[in-house]
Amino acid sequence: MKTTDRDNEYLWDGSGEPDPEVVRLETLLGALRHHGVPPDLPARESRQSRFLTWRVGALATAAALLLAAAAGWYVWTARSAWSVETIAGNPVVGVTPNAPARTDDVKLRVGEWLVTDAVSRARVAVGNIGSVDVEPNTRVQLVEARGREHRMSLERGTIHARIWAPPKLFFVKTPSATAVDLGCEYTLQVDDFGAGLVRVLLGWVAFESDGRQALIPQGAMCATRPGVGPGTPRYEDAPVGYAEALNRLDFGSPDDPQRSTALQTIVSSARPRDGLTLWHLLTRGSAAERAEVYERLAALSPPPPGVTRAAVLAGNRRALDRWWDAIGENTGSWWNVNTK
Repeated sequence: MKTTDRDNEYLWDGSGEPDPEVVRLETLLGALRHHGVPPDLPARESRQSRFLTWRVGALATAAALLLAAAAGWYVWTARSAWSVETIAGNPVVGVTPNAPARTDDVKLRVGEWLVTDAVSRARVAVGNIGSVDVEPNTRVQLVEARGREHRMSLERGTIHARIWAPPKLFFVKTPSATAVDLGCEYTLQVDDFGAGLVRVLLGWVAFESDGRQALIPQGAMCATRPGVGPGTPRYEDAPVGYAEALNRLDFGSPDDPQRSTALQTIVSSARPRDGLTLWHLLTRGSAAERAEVYERLAALSPPPPGVTRAAVLAGNRRALDRWWDAIGENTGSWWNVNTK
């Protein structure tokens, strides 16, 4: 719409007093002025052509709606049930762990339990991100199955998980800790008393409970106990006596007279790769025990510049994380695991 401001009339129809800056721009750009005849415009689109265009658009919209509906259906079904394949025996599915109701259903729904007896085994498809083998004498429940929440609960027995998704999509709750998949393959066991043990075959697993965390890499294992949470991880080939010593340090009484001997076993026989165990012990035990662990770890894998003894023993997260990365570099291990 034409302005009523007389100062701007020159811009619309050339009347009025020209602005010097506008004149300067017209002169500067005049060389680019078009001096030919107007180009021929394409013929007006026929009604039939417009109709075809409308039909194509309508079909594209319908296809998009169908795809959206299919995606919604897929998400809904992925949330409501996971496929169950019988490997051996007669696994059963039910609404309670002690009273299974179905033996002919191949779906495990949210809230339901999969139970195996002494001769039964089953394989559960974890949506599209992996699978879980359920071993004999096991009770496992599907807790959640949608988006970034794929959760199971292992009450008792053994499962073997293979997950090929990004980290932190698959979780298994046990009576004493939650196993968080960081892109891996692992075996998780829970006994009749709720004590658990994880063995990592590929990648990483985090064991977490009430702010206590253990990071377990390929080739390592870690125990967990009700009322305590995850213990200290160690490699499967750790020095002789490590298992018993860590069990005493992690789950024994602080007043145990053998505690000092157990710590000496860990510290004195530690190899460079056992920095995995020593690093975790830096935030556990008494101040005197942490200081002893610090000295041994510093001898095996010196802390990087800027990481001080005081900061480490005070539990400074930044200092601990930087030393974690340095240990991985010194041992040739892959330690840079995303846990945030």
